[in-house]
Order: sequence, then C-alpha cells, then structure tokens
Amino acid sequence: MQASQDRLWLSGEEGWRGRAKQSSEGTSDLPESWNTPSEKSSTGWLRQTLRPVGIKILFPLAWSPFFLLITAVPLALPNRTPVDDQITAAGFFAVSWLLILIPLFLIRYSQPTDVVSIHTLPLDWPTFALASAIFGLHLAIHPALGWLSYALFWIAWFSTYGMIRDVVTSPAGRWLLPIDSSDWKSSAHIREGWQIKSEFWTSGPIAVLNTDSGQITLTGVSRGNDRFISIALIGPSGFVHDPFADPSSRTKLSEPQVMNSGLDWPSRLLPA
Repeated sequence: MQASQDRLWLSGEEGWRGRAKQSSEGTSDLPESWNTPSEKSSTGWLRQTLRPVGIKILFPLAWSPFFLLITAVPLALPNRTPVDDQITAAGFFAVSWLLILIPLFLIRYSQPTDVVSIHTLPLDWPTFALASAIFGLHLAIHPALGWLSYALFWIAWFSTYGMIRDVVTSPAGRWLLPIDSSDWKSSAHIREGWQIKSEFWTSGPIAVLNTDSGQITLTGVSRGNDRFISIALIGPSGFVHDPFADPSSRTKLSEPQVMNSGLDWPSRLLPA
C-alpha cells in the first residue's frame, strides 16, 4: 500500500483529471538552467502534482446560485412556505454562500500552505460586506433597500466566481529537490533577494520571495526518511500553484535560486 502511494506521490492519483503527466526522466517546463533528472543523473528538480482545486469546488459552486436565487422566493411570495418567510430566506441564503466557503476552506487546508484565515479566501468580501450593511439598513430606512442588497449579493457572487475560476485554472503543484538536510544552510544555498525564515532546514517555510502574483516559497518537505526543498507559488488567496506556470513568477525564477545540486531521487518515489 505504501509503495503504491509513493509511486503516486509526484504524479498524483489517476482520478485527478487534467493532472500533469511526468516521467522519471523529469520532462518539465523548468527553465533550461534548472537541473532536472536525466538518463545520466537522477539528481534535480521534479514536479509534484497536487489535487486540482476544481475537483472539489465545481459541484457545490454549481448549486450555490440556485440557493441564492430561491432566497428571494419567500420574500417575493410571502406566506407560502411552511415556516417563517424570513427564516426560510435566511436558510437558503446561508446555504448559497456556505457551498462556496466550506469547500474552499477545506481544499486549501489540505494543501501545503500556512495561510488559514477565512478572509483571504477568493470571495468578493468588499461587495459582500456592502450588501450586508445595506441589508441591515433596509429594516430601519426602506424595504426597497433589501432588493438593492440582494442585487449586490449577486454582483458579489459573480465576482467571486471569477476569482475562483482564476484559482482553478492555475495549476496546483510544486517542485521538489531531495537534499541532505543536515548540510543545509539557507544563507549559503539560496540566492540573494529572498527573505530567509530559517537558516537551517525545517519542515515548514524556509524562505520567501514576493512577486506580483503572490509569494514564492521555499519549504522543507519530508517523505519517510527523505528530506526535500520545495518551491511553490502561494497566491493571494493562499492556494498553492506551480510557480513556473505563472509568467511573473517564471521571470523571477529564470535562474536557479537554490545553490545546491541535491541528492539522487529515491527510486521508490519516481513514477512508474
């Protein structure tokens, strides 16, 4: 069981649609100056495909607008539901947004990222907050403000959909290099310009580099008794993306950033 999981650790599970296929020869989209395994050497960077975000978010996202739409039904056609109209509408409204927030939070939590705050999730929080404020005022000023609030919630939903689409279309992945963790020193092995978080190898953030698309991170990763350095792009919403698939990050990474040739890749981890 463990052996089969090791074989899929880099390439991802067979059921992940659109997953990047990668052979043990290390075919990749890395810049040519970055070292990758070849027939002559088994050292270098290899890509790890992470679970695509779309697999878990598309189904609840498809149902979310339905519940937001029927939120207005008890209010437009009062006294036709078995329970209080306000409670029914509030229930539909809550479900419509929880179908977005809960899957996003759980998906991000399953990724190798330190970002956990809810307010960083890809949701149009400013418009959502404005709509909520106007909804609160409609009770004291005029009922028509309630419909204005409802319209703003729809604007927030479509804006949120666009933000989620951007996350889904960005490949979820990172690049790994096997290293001798006892010999690692960040100041000696990382190019200048990075903000060093830890001088020595640790199973967590080691260094970060800011870019227009988020933050490129070097992180310590373990698999069994093996130790790695990973490089990934953490987007503004905290999701993990392949840094070489992003034009801004790729420009910053045109030259190798880790001055360490690494160790040979464990054969058990190479895709069959």
